[in-house]
Amino acid sequence: MPNASTQDSASTQQDLSIKAPENVPSQYHHFVPQFLLKNFVDACVPIKNGSATSAGRRAGKKRRYKPDPTVNRVDLFSETPEVIEIPVKRILGKTDMYRDTNKPCAEQQHVEMMFSQVESRTSRIFRNITKAFDEGHRGIWITRDERNLVRKFLFLMKYRGPTFYGRYNHETASEYDANDREKMLEYMQKKGFERPIDVWFDNIKTIIELDMDDELNWISELPERMYPDDAKWAIMHCQSFFMAICTPSNAQDEFLLTDNCYHVSEGAFQCFVSLETGESKEGAWTNFHEFAPISPKLMIVLRNFILPSPEEDSLPGVKAEKEMLWSLAVERFHGSDVNSTLADLPITKPDNNYSHKTKGILQFQDENFSLQRHHKFFFSFFPIDTHHVNKIHCVFLDNASSCTSVIFRSKESFRQTLEWYLTEPGWVGKRVTSLPGDGRRLYLLKLAAVLKQLGSDKEPTWEEIDVSKIRNDIKHQLLQKGLFELFPELLDCIPDDNSTKFMQIYNSLGGSKQTIIKDLRQVYLMMRLRIKIDVWSKGLDETLRERNRNLLMDAYTRLPSHRFWLYTKHWRDTIVRRPGDRRFEENAQPQNVNDEGPEDIIARAQHIIKPSKLNILMKVAVDNDNKLKKKPGYELSWKITMDENGAENFRMIRILAFNSRIQECGIRDIETLATKCREAVVNELGLRKGASNHPLFTKSEIIELFTRMRVQQKFQSTLRGRLEANALNDLMKTFFELIYPCPAKVLYL
Repeated sequence: MPNASTQDSASTQQDLSIKAPENVPSQYHHFVPQFLLKNFVDACVPIKNGSATSAGRRAGKKRRYKPDPTVNRVDLFSETPEVIEIPVKRILGKTDMYRDTNKPCAEQQHVEMMFSQVESRTSRIFRNITKAFDEGHRGIWITRDERNLVRKFLFLMKYRGPTFYGRYNHETASEYDANDREKMLEYMQKKGFERPIDVWFDNIKTIIELDMDDELNWISELPERMYPDDAKWAIMHCQSFFMAICTPSNAQDEFLLTDNCYHVSEGAFQCFVSLETGESKEGAWTNFHEFAPISPKLMIVLRNFILPSPEEDSLPGVKAEKEMLWSLAVERFHGSDVNSTLADLPITKPDNNYSHKTKGILQFQDENFSLQRHHKFFFSFFPIDTHHVNKIHCVFLDNASSCTSVIFRSKESFRQTLEWYLTEPGWVGKRVTSLPGDGRRLYLLKLAAVLKQLGSDKEPTWEEIDVSKIRNDIKHQLLQKGLFELFPELLDCIPDDNSTKFMQIYNSLGGSKQTIIKDLRQVYLMMRLRIKIDVWSKGLDETLRERNRNLLMDAYTRLPSHRFWLYTKHWRDTIVRRPGDRRFEENAQPQNVNDEGPEDIIARAQHIIKPSKLNILMKVAVDNDNKLKKKPGYELSWKITMDENGAENFRMIRILAFNSRIQECGIRDIETLATKCREAVVNELGLRKGASNHPLFTKSEIIELFTRMRVQQKFQSTLRGRLEANALNDLMKTFFELIYPCPAKVLYL
């Protein structure tokens, strides 16, 4: 996914427009449509010397707005910013922003014309929303077709703005420098595009023309029709969020606009700041909420489905599934302490006319339910308090340091918002450095000057980081660099010819000092997810829980063997030393990654094991070993008696013994031996009437167990010479005590 930075890296302070031919008239292109900007025009201007006649009153109604409607604007581009009035037709846009100079003169405005058409259709829906609100309705019904149009429009509002314009606005491919440069250049070559801006125009055209069909075929088709990374982003934007409409509950509160408010988001972001330059660089990011102001009193909020939802989390399995998605999308990148600052925003998914809930269970009115364009959704107008309004404005103002404008209707409302933002302590967006020319510090100083102009005597506060002090603080340097980033330096100090037993096995599986850093990172995340799944699924059916564990482990077994081996060692160590479990603390000795386990025994025999089976054998061996370690002092017995001990033995046999068949062990010679032994067992049992009947085991299980017994007798002689004696003996014990348990002689009842 391309880096759509919430810090608008493509500054609107510079007009990056491609120069148009002199004989073609220029045109001002809005990236925020005028029909939205007009909603922020200040109150009506009284008519001077107006006539008291009916004709005069009618003329006054016609002059509801000034001849050229204006909005209040904070000019952030100026070194000495102030609040000014500016015509709607000349704000939040660029000259020739969407002009396609590769087209003939008569067609160069084709992108702007397409925007005009989609804006015309969307504006009718937005007018209905504002009308319903003004008339005091509690919400509005919108058809699925209308909702899809609004969702498409909202993505276009993100995609058409200054951030993506700056990213794509280049005349040559060599100028493109975004973080997806290699993929973009490959795509341009494949599709025959010469300029990055042509890719942007084509993407915009594709999205506008997109038919979001009821069968959802568009989801698979869109990545084939436009730049795939941006297509996936569009799909996520339309399918991973639900839409709600908010309004301030306090009559004095009003929403505002910034250049980039339609394409910033509230969420979790990784940001790394260089101690040398003060420049920031973004890493992984996860959006929780996105925003689209309709008017000073109405705001569309898009909320990520992974956030908690009381009405959905009560449904069976939904909460556990959402928590798993949260771990994958949030915790693996940002840690376990991350949460949305708007998690308590009082909004819910819209109601509809095709389903209802009975005792918490969702039921469709039509048994053969399918998506239909005439389906309707009821969008309530959710009142939100001043605290939530301010939090949304914090998202806007935190990300406005590279913008040129802040637009608002009421000066008093804006003064209160700005005063709260500048005086409220603790916001990340108000952290600046002491470096000369720090852009965020200069931006906050401009806002502080505007606040004084608006009549406030409150003193702004923000956190200023002393970079010179941090540079000399070794602790901060270690935190900044990160422990994992120090590992390569430490590993370089280890001689290649003096590797430990641990590194010998790791290297033999394909690892090296160069891969272990990444593997350790990934193992840490794998461990956390495995533990989280068990925690989340508490209370659910145990069969379902075990199925989830197996699915996860099956996915892990497809990883490189050196990483999976490292994971099994850490997982075994976790089982042995699990905190808070007295059974382990009192009866088991702590281990660490240097302790030899069944995974090491399997790894040392890798040269005789099929690569496709290596991880699976390690998985079964360690998994069964862990299950036995959970019962300190217990040894599997095949003498099944009719008492409590016999019942427990039988339960453990069912858990451990029949996970796999010896004929599929992955060692070619043993598989051949097992096939012959099985044939002999089948023939022998067929001659002995009733020999395969057993009150506790099925016929196929009896055959498998007798096959294992015979293979065990010939295991060492079959593999002699291919492994050292000690290694061969360890492998046999691992096979027939952990992976393929079997009786020593006969089955006892």
